[in-house]
Amino acid sequence: MPPAPALLLTRQDRRDLLVAAVLALVFSAGVFLPSIASCHLLGHAEDGCGGEGLVFLPRMLGRAAWIWCMVAGACLSQHWLPSNEAARPLALGLQVTGLTLLSPSLGALLGLSDGSLLPNSPYDLQVQASFAVVACLTFEYRQRRLRGEADAESLSHSAPAQARQLAQARMALLQAQVEPHFLFNTLAHLRRLAHTDTGAARAMLSDLRLYLAAALPELRQTETPLARELDLVRAFLALHQRRIGPDRLKLSFEIAPGLEAAIVPCTCLLTLAENAIKHGITPQLAGGEICVRALPDPELPSTLRLEVVDTGAGMTPGSGGGTGLVTLRARLAALHGSAARLSLHINQPQGLIARVQLPWH
Repeated sequence: MPPAPALLLTRQDRRDLLVAAVLALVFSAGVFLPSIASCHLLGHAEDGCGGEGLVFLPRMLGRAAWIWCMVAGACLSQHWLPSNEAARPLALGLQVTGLTLLSPSLGALLGLSDGSLLPNSPYDLQVQASFAVVACLTFEYRQRRLRGEADAESLSHSAPAQARQLAQARMALLQAQVEPHFLFNTLAHLRRLAHTDTGAARAMLSDLRLYLAAALPELRQTETPLARELDLVRAFLALHQRRIGPDRLKLSFEIAPGLEAAIVPCTCLLTLAENAIKHGITPQLAGGEICVRALPDPELPSTLRLEVVDTGAGMTPGSGGGTGLVTLRARLAALHGSAARLSLHINQPQGLIARVQLPWH
């Protein structure tokens, strides 16, 4: 928080000085109360009251004014202190010293001393220095508190934006950890087809182009419409179908109408499809079938269910612990917290169902 200009009182300054005035009156009344009570109740003329307690009133008000002026001096001079943390302690010491040396003059002006510009005794000097220290430290700690509150407010305003940036960076990192190994296998198969079946090679190259056209725009995205995710999965599975043969991989899609614009995590279905190919279909000589489904969850309202169902090898030791599924779980948690989940289920009569459930409105 930038320092206020010298001699310019802020609203906080005015409020604090008003409180200081009340406290100074209370303190001064407490100091003179025993003498006033002694005059009224006991009538000790030798104490100089002559039975009249009102003789103490000017002295009490003068003492209160002296205390308040010390506080006001600390308040005004506090704005002159340097903001540099290294130089501030020295400046604070000079502030206390200056107010202590000005105290006798202020006391003489208010009729609280014999008019001397020097303390009457070491005790007076100690009292003046104590008041100066209390006044200066009060405003110093107030300034630090205000600065801390301003910093905290600034952090609270920037915290949501920083959290979003951190979540996006984390999701981008998690997404980057899923390496498209199938591209290397596809290119190797494409090179092999170029020597044995040029027609099949051209068809596979066309499928690869479609896949890359769908995949490349999604590389820097965290979420995407379901329609684009389905285009990516279709191109991906078509490549694998051509690589391992349509007789070993049959494909189907069951998409409920009206879901094309639903927003889903980017490459979530692709991860499930890649897992089905790698761990379900490829290990079987006979291959199998893969069905991609998207529908409103019949068991949970306002929830979208995405599934990749295969008739492959089914649940095996370590299922669900691969990098792809672990990363997808982390991405779902970063995007939706506990409102999204990834689960694996046994498909009857054979295979596995990989299911993602997302909040959907």
